[in-house]
Amino acid sequence: MTGKRPSLPRLMIVSSGGEHLAHRGLALKQAQALARSAPVLFQLREKGLDAASIWQLSLQIAPILKEAGSILALNERFDLALATGAGGVHLPESSCPADAVRKAARGLLAGQSVHSETAALQASSAGLDYLLFGPVFHTPSKEPFGPPQGLERLREICAKVRIPVFAVGGVTPEKALACLECGAWGVAALTPFLDAEAMPETINRFFAFIPS
Repeated sequence: MTGKRPSLPRLMIVSSGGEHLAHRGLALKQAQALARSAPVLFQLREKGLDAASIWQLSLQIAPILKEAGSILALNERFDLALATGAGGVHLPESSCPADAVRKAARGLLAGQSVHSETAALQASSAGLDYLLFGPVFHTPSKEPFGPPQGLERLREICAKVRIPVFAVGGVTPEKALACLECGAWGVAALTPFLDAEAMPETINRFFAFIPS
């Protein structure tokens, strides 16, 4: 696939990771709520789903987000992103080589999670569109990646790479502006968006602190 890649929103919403279990149907409900919000980047991160289930879910979500001006990025599965009309792919730090994904999916928005300066520099040279760096603040969901790295570390990473950086990990609307002041392009979050019905209001709260 070739062509111009989609533009990059400043807010990334990450799906729960348990849509098929504890939060059955949540990812689709979140997508439906996004039809009533400002454009965002929605990362479908449902690692417990098999390929067929991700395929079906993406086929449902992709047209909803496209109509709303938002972008659906599938976690790691760039093949399914291409096949279902999703706009992007998001790679874990331990994923296959980012430059190989970039070559195979030139028309997709492509980003990667990083947790160190070394990983950030490697990923930024692979032709990706953005990085997701964290955890910046404390959050239980990011405890496997170590203690919070803090705003100063975020500032250092943003200054050393030439592509946009999203800050993740304990980010709330009130903390978003501090991340942007450190050089981040945008912010990403999961927990604030678990209530699908409240998502448009929560998104508005984030954008109150994020300049357009």
